[in-house]
Amino acid sequence: MLCPFCKSEIPDDAKKCMNCGEWVDPAYKKPLPEKGTFFSFLGETIVNLLFWAFILLIAGIVVFAYLDYNDMITF
Repeated sequence: MLCPFCKSEIPDDAKKCMNCGEWVDPAYKKPLPEKGTFFSFLGETIVNLLFWAFILLIAGIVVFAYLDYNDMITF
């Protein structure tokens, strides 16, 4: 069989071309990472900001409740 990349002769059961080093068996190819668009990046950033804002809000409520509870106990 011929390598689809460099057109050199390779064995029919080859997984990788010995000449150019490219994978000829699709099962062994690594998938290319998907490039994100600006909007996917923006959406991910907004989700992260909302997550941390929620965490800070919960922490603020806990601190406020703790301080208010301590003010009620002290005479």
